[in-house]
Amino acid sequence: MPDTTTTIDRDQREGLYELVRNHLGSIEDFFVALERTKDFAKAERLGLEFAEDFRLLQDIGWGEEDERETFELTIPAHDLMELLQRLHGETEKLLVESPDERKSREEDEEVDQRFRLGLDACGGLLVELDQRGGGSA
Repeated sequence: MPDTTTTIDRDQREGLYELVRNHLGSIEDFFVALERTKDFAKAERLGLEFAEDFRLLQDIGWGEEDERETFELTIPAHDLMELLQRLHGETEKLLVESPDERKSREEDEEVDQRFRLGLDACGGLLVELDQRGGGSA
């Protein structure tokens, strides 16, 4: 039976926190899909994604800073893998931008570094969960 929790360190937490905050910045898309365009399938998908984000924040904390050295992720392994795969994919797209998009973000290299930290955290955790058999839970 796979472990029921996964523990991450402060750097992994910082990276995941940045990725979740970035995704939550698109919460207006949920309103648009639900109320304006009546795209209920998209609204449902976004609702599920935001619920995953909120669930992760319960484990890693809601504030930018958290004094803990380690963070216990209590999300079931299979669900955690799906969340990490989504965040990983979104972040890869963000880091591979067009030259115009890149130029507009050059002044924000610190954010890109946090995105890379999150990308690394997702990748490492996905490998760890896969080795534990979390993908089949």
